[in-house]
Amino acid sequence: LFLRAIKGAGVSFEYTMFLNATERRLLCLFQPSPYLEGRPGLTHGGAIAAIIDCTLGTCALAVAGKVMMANLSIDYLAPVPLGAAVLLDGHAKRLEGCKVFLSCHVQSAEGDTLHARATGLFIQLDPTE
Repeated sequence: LFLRAIKGAGVSFEYTMFLNATERRLLCLFQPSPYLEGRPGLTHGGAIAAIIDCTLGTCALAVAGKVMMANLSIDYLAPVPLGAAVLLDGHAKRLEGCKVFLSCHVQSAEGDTLHARATGLFIQLDPTE
């Protein structure tokens, strides 16, 4: 979902995703790199929002097909150092008609720091559009 527009590995969004469709869950291992810096040494909040959006969007797509985001709410709890590996755990909580409700936690790879938590609402689109 993030096409490489910058030459060189390891300078932008570096991540891998693992989908468990049965559990409606997606795990994303993300390592922010220097081009994603906000405050010195820390990952920009917009980059964190983008990877949360990507994680939840991929999960929603797997669960409900063609979707678009209607709402994303993020609580930032602790800064993410550049170069630190973080784990995003996205989960489709429920489907109500054409609405897909999801949640996501962003935590350190060791599991000892919760960096952010988010909720998202996606709308399932008519496949004929």
